[in-house]
Amino acid sequence: MIKNFIYLLILVTLASCGTFSRDPGQPVNDKTAEEILDQAEKSATPGGRKVLEVSRSMIASQEIIIGGCWDYINGVYNRAGFPDSARVTTYKSKFQGPYFKSEDITTGDWLYFVNHSFSESEHSAIFVTWTNFDTREALMVSYVGGKKKKPATYKLFKLNKVYNVFRPKEN
Repeated sequence: MIKNFIYLLILVTLASCGTFSRDPGQPVNDKTAEEILDQAEKSATPGGRKVLEVSRSMIASQEIIIGGCWDYINGVYNRAGFPDSARVTTYKSKFQGPYFKSEDITTGDWLYFVNHSFSESEHSAIFVTWTNFDTREALMVSYVGGKKKKPATYKLFKLNKVYNVFRPKEN
């Protein structure tokens, strides 16, 4: 437990580019938040990279957008040069499923998924990278929105029930 707390403390301290929100019992790995984000950006498609770069900048400046998670992610995609007409609907289903195959999720994807960490509610966030593919744990750009007036963060989610996927249209 102390080792996990130390991982958390190190990640929060070293993440100068943004906030790394996580549960204390879930170590990511031995990398800092910046190393994880750098690696994700390098491995992404050009569109996915642009989405991550814009979201990283917005998190670093602690920008708040009035509205919910959808409004924030939509704002990231728009600023990255991917308005509605420049997005591809990769998968569309319902909250109850069927669900998207985890192995087909790519960096920069805009996902709608069942949020197991908050009352099994629906949530919308940007996929950064898998932290543990076997357990379907992923690092995401997440925005709580509503009336809370908090900036977006990087947060871990279990992605075993993804029902909508959008991604930048690559030229």
